[in-house]
Amino acid sequence: MSSGHDDSSGSNKHFTFTIENGAVTAYFEVENGITQQESIDNRDSFVIDGTQITHTKQTSNGPEITVFSDPEGDGSYTVISDSTDDDGGNDDRPGSGDRKGYQFTINDNNEVVEVFEIKNGVPELDPIDDDGTETYAVNENGEVVRTDDEPGIGTEITVYADADGDGTYFRVSEQWASNSPGSGRFKFEDRLVYSPTDGDDHVGVRGGEDCHGGQGADDFVIREAAHLRIGDFNSSEDNFIIFDTGLGLLSREHLESFVTGIHRSDDDQDFIVDFGSTASVTLVGVASDQISWDDVSVLS
Repeated sequence: MSSGHDDSSGSNKHFTFTIENGAVTAYFEVENGITQQESIDNRDSFVIDGTQITHTKQTSNGPEITVFSDPEGDGSYTVISDSTDDDGGNDDRPGSGDRKGYQFTINDNNEVVEVFEIKNGVPELDPIDDDGTETYAVNENGEVVRTDDEPGIGTEITVYADADGDGTYFRVSEQWASNSPGSGRFKFEDRLVYSPTDGDDHVGVRGGEDCHGGQGADDFVIREAAHLRIGDFNSSEDNFIIFDTGLGLLSREHLESFVTGIHRSDDDQDFIVDFGSTASVTLVGVASDQISWDDVSVLS
């Protein structure tokens, strides 16, 4: 597998595939208008499933799995999960209390000029797209606001805050707005929060986060295919686990077709649903008879 899969989810990098008789015969990386063909040999295999293509490459360290998605059906695929991002084979499942942290370099004009994602305690530079679709601003409360514009589709706004002033920011909220009704990547357009209240909240569920609800009847909204953890879902008190991934899911039955395993954690405390080796949902402290497909809603 090419090392070019390092960070395609947040850039203008995409991939195209040549498909003949239902099989991938070639694929190409496209970045900044430059197309480069990726190599394929007998260690590579591809599985086409609707708008997704799963690429498996056999290596001396085991299989490397990359999932590409083309939700718009225009032939342009982006990487939605990549097992090679995990150091030492770690599947990046968040632990109890985990939150994904960020650091920002803010100049004297109150402008964000650099973004770092903290991985394993080390800040790693996350380059800002230079095509104008990704912008950052500092609001009057000292929060960092990221605006990610997808031309012709919609805009996602994410707010980060440094509550204790130690220089590490965490996601506070995000909200998606489509350019026109029914045209957007996501269907759910209410504000999602990462710091729930005592009211009824819509809680964002993202990779690297141990998501918790508050005291009210909460919805947990899943926005990506990753290893996800929900800390306190209670089917008798909360509303739904909502899949709004933008990946073309059509129904609960369609989602269920991607399930590869349902099991308990090793300590028998958690309920885990696997979607292959690169995505899962862990419900902390939930017994097997306390969850059903009736608790799940699928939007996209």
